[in-house]
Amino acid sequence: MRAVRVLSFAALLAAAFSMPSAQVVVEDEDAIVTDVVDLFDVKVDNRRSVAAAMLMSLAVPGSGHYYVDKNKSAYVYLAFDAAFVFGAVLFNNIANGRETEARSFAHMAAGIESAPSGEAYWRHVGAYMDAAQYNEAIELSRGSDDGLYTDPKAWWRWADESQQEEYNGIRQKARDLRVASSFFIGALVLNRLVSVVDLRVFRKKSLSGGVRFETSLPPDMSGAALTLKADF
Repeated sequence: MRAVRVLSFAALLAAAFSMPSAQVVVEDEDAIVTDVVDLFDVKVDNRRSVAAAMLMSLAVPGSGHYYVDKNKSAYVYLAFDAAFVFGAVLFNNIANGRETEARSFAHMAAGIESAPSGEAYWRHVGAYMDAAQYNEAIELSRGSDDGLYTDPKAWWRWADESQQEEYNGIRQKARDLRVASSFFIGALVLNRLVSVVDLRVFRKKSLSGGVRFETSLPPDMSGAALTLKADF
């Protein structure tokens, strides 16, 4: 009887040091049964809601991962987000610079003194050789007189088609840069969606996944059984 108690105490020590998540139940002096040992327990702390982490990641990707102690993933998502923000701002600023350059070129080359507000005016400058040609096209199409440029300060006239093409080329570069900026904005949205999905998958794995051993000792202490189980 004393030997059985000594072995029971030894089994408890072994479980405590080698299997931190093991639970040993001593039902009587003749049998010892051990519970499931989860070697890779990744369950989230109950005090930390994965739902809250998902909401945090919608605002700032990586913040939700940091909240549930997935620090490496948090830094990756945050780094991507910072890069996408930098790209969107950079390309948009360069596009604004190209647009300003195109308008300055039109002021000097086409003789524009005072341009009216609105993007439509600058499209017309690139589409017609001069304001008179534009006004004539409007009159022939029976358009509204409100669409005519009557202020001489807003009139333009290109010396030749090469200048007009150069102006349109600069504006095209500005448009291309804005498209690139919009891709970075789309990447920002995608980064948030991916981070939320990643947290959702992490939650499912933490609740049902893992690799574990199931062990048991027979009543006569003649051997031990060890079974490896994995959930995916």
